[in-house]
Amino acid sequence: MIPATLTRSEDRSGALLTIDLAAIVANWRTLKRLGGPGCDVGAVVKADAYGLGLVPVAQALKSAGCTTFYVAHIDEGIALRPALGPEPRILVMHGPNPGTEKDFAAHHLIPVLSTPPQIKAWRGFAHSSDVLMESVVQVDTGMNRLGLTAAEFESHVANPDGFLGLHPLALMSHLACADTPEHPMNARQREHFASALSVFRGKFPDAKGTLANSSGLFLGRAFVFDMARPGVALYGVNPTPGGANPMVPVVRLQAKILQVRRVDAAAPVGYGAAHLTPDGAKLATVSMGYADGLLRSWSPNGRAFVDDFAVSVAGRVSMDLTTFDVSIVPESALGPGAVIDIIGTRHTVDDVAREAGTIGYEVLTALGSRYTRRYLPAVRT
Repeated sequence: MIPATLTRSEDRSGALLTIDLAAIVANWRTLKRLGGPGCDVGAVVKADAYGLGLVPVAQALKSAGCTTFYVAHIDEGIALRPALGPEPRILVMHGPNPGTEKDFAAHHLIPVLSTPPQIKAWRGFAHSSDVLMESVVQVDTGMNRLGLTAAEFESHVANPDGFLGLHPLALMSHLACADTPEHPMNARQREHFASALSVFRGKFPDAKGTLANSSGLFLGRAFVFDMARPGVALYGVNPTPGGANPMVPVVRLQAKILQVRRVDAAAPVGYGAAHLTPDGAKLATVSMGYADGLLRSWSPNGRAFVDDFAVSVAGRVSMDLTTFDVSIVPESALGPGAVIDIIGTRHTVDDVAREAGTIGYEVLTALGSRYTRRYLPAVRT
């Protein structure tokens, strides 16, 4: 990452989150190449673009050529529309809550319809308001989460009025085990989806198919279909666990050191006295804790870096503070303005997730709002 000059607000903050928009764009282009020329590879920007900033991330991707964006809730879509303008598609994956259909029309949002009541309400809205808008129908292919069941889908297909009034852009489903390529459920879900799509196209010949998420794009072209919706891979998280990460790192998270102290005799550190530090240990406490998104479960195994020196968490992550054993770090690296790199190229989001016993999704979306964010531009000058 290129260096950035601190602003006054950065001087006042306890931690700095640097987000490389050019890296996000590079990751999208990598995923777009995987999708191939016939696939509309969009971008999932739900949950504030996985914690990294809905508007700046989406605008960078739009400038790079992305034309389809996916959010979870209608409010996310409403917030995104003025930032993108009228042209890009915005799909709302949770669909319309009862009575919100008119809001979809007002903001040009595409609903993903996953239940018979959603389909019925959308049909009624389209008829009563004389609206012909794109929608997406979701079918469940084995995940048992969202989407029409096999029986519900068959019933709607068999009923001449089942999808009446809909103008389907696509049929959607979601892979449960795409990050485990050898899992037999991947092939089963693909077969179920391909069969449902064939039936759906009997009614709607132009309907597209969308199955692949980030990891799904790495399962091969058979899983890609017409539209793909990568999310976490855009933000640098490894979509192929167990293998080398094909994505470019996006995030650098640095916490400022508030105090360095030498422990003269073995003594406990932090809440619960759960950690005993040895004689002569040197401790550094940073201005960051679980209120900033540093997961408390990271405490026992957490690692970070001061320059090229790997350091470990000493004691529990608390609300606003975290302490590290920096005994191996020379004093010259711990002076005024010193920081500890929590996330960076040497210690990635996936590393933090593994140490905390979770996944990169949770690490990113937990990122707090109390530190200063700085964005490296999508186009380098």
